[in-house]
Amino acid sequence: MSRGIQRERQVKAVLEAEGWWTMRAAASLGSVDVVALKAGHSPRFIEVKSTAQGPWERFGPRDRADLLTAAGQAGAVPELAYWPPRGKLEFIDTDRWP
Repeated sequence: MSRGIQRERQVKAVLEAEGWWTMRAAASLGSVDVVALKAGHSPRFIEVKSTAQGPWERFGPRDRADLLTAAGQAGAVPELAYWPPRGKLEFIDTDRWP
């Protein structure tokens, strides 16, 4: 199993432990890796990255725009879940995106 798939599953587990219902968009090759839903909260569209070079290494302007578009169409909150090797999970909101 690739590190990316493993991280997606780990992000799902973290969210589920917080009471979110999650779905992994397996092999979507699209702009959303994990969808998270919880009563009383906005839906979350999450892209998961685990590169050692930083959160933006493989989450460029086009990918960010695609995630923003998808989330906007669905009324969801777009987020980046960045979990580098030997690092900690960090959810990065759009106000911190370059």
